[in-house]
Order: sequence, then structure tokens, then C-alpha cells
Amino acid sequence: MNRFLLFALTITCLTFQTKAQNAVQASGNETRLSLQDAVNIALKNNISVKQSENQVLLNSLQLQQSKFNQLPNASGNINESFNFGRSLDPFTNTFVDRNINYNQLSLGGNVTIFNGYQLKNTIAQNDLLLKATQFDLLAMKENISLQVVLAYLNIMNAEDQLAIAQTQTGITKLQIDRTDKLVKAGSLPQSNLFDLKAQLATEETTVINNQSTLDLAKLSLLQLLNDKNIADVKVDRISVPTPSTAGYDATISKIYEIAQESQPTIKAADVRIQGADKGIEIAKAGFLPIITGNVNLGANQSNAQKDYTFKSVTSDQNLGVVKFQGQDIPLIVTTTNNVPIDNGTTGYFKQLGNTFNYGFGVNANIPIFSKFANRSNVSRAKIQKENANLNAQQARLTLRQNIEQAYTNLNNSAKRFDALTIQVSALEESFRAAESRFNAGAIDFVNYSLQKTNLDKAKANLVQAKYDFIFRTKILDYYQNKPLTF
Repeated sequence: MNRFLLFALTITCLTFQTKAQNAVQASGNETRLSLQDAVNIALKNNISVKQSENQVLLNSLQLQQSKFNQLPNASGNINESFNFGRSLDPFTNTFVDRNINYNQLSLGGNVTIFNGYQLKNTIAQNDLLLKATQFDLLAMKENISLQVVLAYLNIMNAEDQLAIAQTQTGITKLQIDRTDKLVKAGSLPQSNLFDLKAQLATEETTVINNQSTLDLAKLSLLQLLNDKNIADVKVDRISVPTPSTAGYDATISKIYEIAQESQPTIKAADVRIQGADKGIEIAKAGFLPIITGNVNLGANQSNAQKDYTFKSVTSDQNLGVVKFQGQDIPLIVTTTNNVPIDNGTTGYFKQLGNTFNYGFGVNANIPIFSKFANRSNVSRAKIQKENANLNAQQARLTLRQNIEQAYTNLNNSAKRFDALTIQVSALEESFRAAESRFNAGAIDFVNYSLQKTNLDKAKANLVQAKYDFIFRTKILDYYQNKPLTF
């Protein structure tokens, strides 16, 4: 009954392996990628990166507008009004019984002469804000690149783990063939063959699990790539350095010193402190007067204004007679009058020319009492600067802690790799001896299986330790502003 159960388990696991192999072979639409290709595609398609790029554009427009605010402001106005019935004649200032329409045109402009350097400091602050968001964008890109490197190494690790598992199943299959011949020759009992087939079933299950791990690792990279045209990936194998207990080529203090000068998160925090300084200067401008200059042009037109011409009319008026030296002399006065002739409403553009006017002036707005609003603004700006200082301190503290953690993890990974290297070497010798003794019938299957299982686990752990060391190295390279690619 026990042998039957072992045989059934073997058949079931072989079926699972066949399905897994078919799934792998069916994936014929793989896109081959190098590490640099993967990084470039991920940066191109990452939504957070695009949002950060848009924020940079918005801040760039804000800076541009703050520069434009130094220019004069100009605006025009057109007013058309209609009065019906008894209306006021805008030219004679008397009431007339007629409909009057009135058109007024004006053009005005003003320019800020002095406002406590608020415009100048706003430009400087917006320029610093733009630089900070540019550093934020760079930090985000580097973080995405680091995630891609990790996903890429995870795929290589999963491929190596899968290769180890497949190699072990190959060794077990050879052992089954050898044992089968010995059983048929009567040199070994049938139970040894069943035990080996059960062992093969277990190892093939490990192959399936490792294939699943590889598929998940590829999925993680595909999600980072975010490219609908890439359904599956095949990464180019890269040469990675062998872990060494000699440690990293720089101390924690040296790495931190370089990171402070190169890390975009630190630069962004420092720039925001400078921006907060400008914010204080902007708030202080509220205590100073604002001086502006203005100019205006105007003209108007109305249908009430008539175009008159004058005609000279001469007339004689008899005022009577006067006696002079006994004679009646008629007294006649001749007068010449200019009689107005109504030629209709004055032309539109002629009226505008006749009524054209202009003026200019200077205005000074002197703050006397603002209900302590200016004082509150300055206090608020100083608190914002203090927060910016605290954020910069926190960024440096987090940076140093991350470097210390990465450095410790790197050293531990190197020591673990060395220990596992020794362990694998020893277990390989032990397994070779156990395999010879098992083939000779000197030990049972339990001891043989234990030796092989220990060797398989040690090899898998060795591969895991190697890639863990490589990734820790890349983290420290990142803090030293070194390229993330190999």
C-alpha cells in the first residue's frame, strides 16, 4: 500500500511538471530586454514620473508668470449707453426731449514702481521651488530605477534557482535509471526505486514552485515597465561581481558625505529652506508702501453733438430819423449775424478727436494698520522656514540610517555568502560519498535523501545570498551617485 501511494504521488507530480513545462514553452512572445532597456522603458511609462514632470512644467509656468508680473498692466474699456425720453444732453448739460446714445472709450495702464521688493523675491522663490521639484523628479526617477534593478536581479535569481532545481531533478532521474537497472539485476531491492521516484516527485514540485516564483518576478518587472506592448520578458544575463568579505570600498562616513552632496532628496530639502527665506522677505514687504504709476487715455461720442456751420446774413434796421441842420436824416443800422446751420450729428471719429484726453499720475499706498495681518504673515513664514529646516534634518537622518542599514546588510550578505560557499563545498563532497554508498547499498534512502536535500537547500541559499549581496551593493552605489546599471 505504501509503495502504491508513492507511485501515485510520483505520477501526480509528473503531471504537474508537464503542465508547467507546457506553460513555459507556450510563452513565445517574450521581449528581450537589457537592464538599461528596462530602466528606460519604466521611466518613460511610469505614471508618477509623468505627474512629477507635469508639476515641473507647472512650476516653470509659475516662475515665468512671476517675471511677467513686473511688466505694466494695460486695459481698455468701451461703454455704450442709451437714454430715452427726457434726457440730459452731455454737451449742453440741459434736459432735452429726445433719445440720446452716448459712447465712451478709455484706455488705462499702470506699473508697479516699488512694492517692497515683493516681485523680486517672488521670482527668486518660484525659481527655488522649480529647482526643488526638479530634484524631486530626479529622486523619483532614481527610485524607480532602483526598483527595476531589484526586479531584474530577482528574475536572474529566480532563473538560477529554477536551473538548480532542474539540475537536481536531472541527477535524480539518472539515479532512477541506474537503480532501475540494479533492481532488475537483483542487486538492489524494489523499494529503493520507489523511494527515488518519490524523491523525484518532490523535486519536480520544487521546479514548479520555482517556475511560479520566476513568473511572479517577471510580473513585477512588467508592472514597473507599464508597457501594454510587452506581454512577457526575457532578460539579458549580466555579469555580476562575486561577493567578498573585504566589504565595500568606502566607509559609512564617506558614503554619507558623498550622498549629502549628490542625493536629490537632500538638495530639494536645502533648496526649500532657501525658498522659505524668500517667503519671509515677501511677508515683510507688507509693512512697506506700494508705489504705482498710472496713465489713461479717453474719448467719447454722442448723437447729441451736432455739426453746425455758420452763414453771414446782413440786414438793415431803420431806427427812425434824426433832424440835422433842419433836415430829416434816416437812422439806419446795418448788422451782420452768423446764423448756425444744422448739418446733422457730428461724425464719429471727429467727435473722438474733439474729445480726446489723457492724463497720468503716481499712487502711493502706505500701510498704517492692517489688523496685525502683516505681522501674522511674517510669523507664519518663519514657522514655515523652521519646518523646512526640520524636513532637511529629517532627510539627512533618514539618509544616514538607510546608509548604515544598507552597509550592515551588505557585510552580512557577504559573510553569509562565504559561509554558504564553504557549506556547499562540504555538502557536495558529503553527497558524492553518500551517493556512492547508496549505490552500493551501504546506506538507506533516508540518509541519501537527507544529504541531497541539504545540498539542494544550500545551493539555493547560496544563489539567494549572492543576489542579495549584489542588490545591497547597488544601494550603496546609488548613495554614492554611481550608475545603477552594470
